[in-house]
Amino acid sequence: MYELQDVSVDEDKISNLPDCILQHVLSFLPTKDAVATCILSTRWKDLWTFVRYIDFDDALLYYSEENGWYPLKMTCFMNFVERVLLLRHGSNMEKFRLSCRVCFNASRIHAWVSAAIKHKVEELDLCLFVETPFTLPRCVFDSESLTVVKIEMNCVLELPTCISFPQLKTLHLALVTFTDDDSTQKLLSSCPVLQDLAILDCEWMNLKRIMVSIPTLKSLTIDDLPYFGSGDELNGCEIKIDAANLIFLKYSGYLLNEIFLCNMSSLNSASIYVPILCERRKEIGYRAVKLLRGLHSVKSMRISNGAIEVSTFAV
Repeated sequence: MYELQDVSVDEDKISNLPDCILQHVLSFLPTKDAVATCILSTRWKDLWTFVRYIDFDDALLYYSEENGWYPLKMTCFMNFVERVLLLRHGSNMEKFRLSCRVCFNASRIHAWVSAAIKHKVEELDLCLFVETPFTLPRCVFDSESLTVVKIEMNCVLELPTCISFPQLKTLHLALVTFTDDDSTQKLLSSCPVLQDLAILDCEWMNLKRIMVSIPTLKSLTIDDLPYFGSGDELNGCEIKIDAANLIFLKYSGYLLNEIFLCNMSSLNSASIYVPILCERRKEIGYRAVKLLRGLHSVKSMRISNGAIEVSTFAV
């Protein structure tokens, strides 16, 4: 027997859901779309202010710069960010992502990031396009709430004297230029529970000797590509990696920095990609052989043809 249902009356089942469910649904939307739901009804007016995932991206500003609209859109973007941060509920954030050009207004961007830290954000994801020197707020590097930090910023990474990441488990750095051995070493030594470290297309030219000694580390990715220099720049940084619990290692680059591996007994998987330079192949070959020897206990390994070929020059 089939039961007939009366569907003549439209029922707004979504709006009848509890606030906590609706707020969770809104967290999966881009922030601008989540805020736009405030016009739906009185019930929806303030729901977005409780969303704990905040995502600002200025990419749409660059689709069209005709007829003077570009400065107007830039101003609208900045005003929108500040309106959201001002009106949202005072609860803590889970994730704050910001992708924009710092040339807009460095002081305002500085304030936005500081506001996220003030709200005890757990995951901070910054993609900043820098045209003049820019320094991140000191509070970014002294946070008890952060568990994930991702920084993509094409400038020098200025680090404060006080660095503390007691809860940080993931650290990804991209495009930054390290300043010196001491500050960089302090950064790596201030993450006592770090599990995932990625250093992508960063500049090591100011560094001579760095030790990555993190007992909790499980995944390490070093990507030194692309490279547009010459073999004369081979005298890079000595990077010693001592990580007894490391499970995954990935290296991509020309071995301009010399990598020493030790205590890799837990390594389960490794991936090594080394292209061939036309110059100083023998020295690069020796570095490749040293790197591969440090992987003697790995269970599964992928090696590029270039890595194998360059190793033959060390014979």
